[in-house]
Amino acid sequence: MPSPSPLRPHGSVTNGQPTAVLILDDERFDRHRLARFCSSLDFPCAVSNASSLNDFRSRIEESSFSLILIDYYLPDGNGLDALELVRLSPRNLNTATIMITGLGQDNIEQQALDWGCADYLTKDELSSATFHRAVNNALQKSKLTIAVEAQTYARQEVEKVLEHFAGQCARDIKPMVSRMMRQLRDLRTGAEHAGAPQLDQFDRIDSSCMTLWEFLIEMERYQGEALVGGMLTPLSESSNGDLTEPRKPPSPFARMPH
Repeated sequence: MPSPSPLRPHGSVTNGQPTAVLILDDERFDRHRLARFCSSLDFPCAVSNASSLNDFRSRIEESSFSLILIDYYLPDGNGLDALELVRLSPRNLNTATIMITGLGQDNIEQQALDWGCADYLTKDELSSATFHRAVNNALQKSKLTIAVEAQTYARQEVEKVLEHFAGQCARDIKPMVSRMMRQLRDLRTGAEHAGAPQLDQFDRIDSSCMTLWEFLIEMERYQGEALVGGMLTPLSESSNGDLTEPRKPPSPFARMPH
């Protein structure tokens, strides 16, 4: 069986550009060590460095990165402060982040993971294998997050278009149906006065017009989310006994009994 191809982070292969990596660490030795790990990855990296939280803030405001490596202990803050800056950065909101620190602390690790950090590693246990695995997992999570958000945005846009289209169509068609129903009633009244037979034909047409009118009212009230959901729901789910057909609203043209 052929081995799987190495993971390629978004934006690093299709345009031929190296993967942008930002290392936040106040120790030069640790920055160089992480840079060497990056150079051994299966894809080229362009590494930038920040030695303080203030420097880090400037970097993420100016540039977008595919991977950010964060130390916890910093001269002007800590790694959680850096994660907060990433969460507030429009450029790097979904960037893969890994916290790499000198001391392992369960409470900090859990908080870092809760705040979107893909992994938490200690420098003493760091090796090329653990670094590669953590980076690949972090980039994969970032890629999936971006894909899900893109799909969600696309769905919302479709919902807006369908909601506008349904409402506009209903508002355009309702006046025509209204005129047709009034003309039909006038024709029926004339036929009754003339003693014409087979008035039940008017009843069938009138019933069809009323059904169309009720459908237009439903269409005008539909939300885009319901329209998209209806299109995407499989038939097997739509036949579930828990789902009931929406009740049709009354038509203002309901004919009084003779």
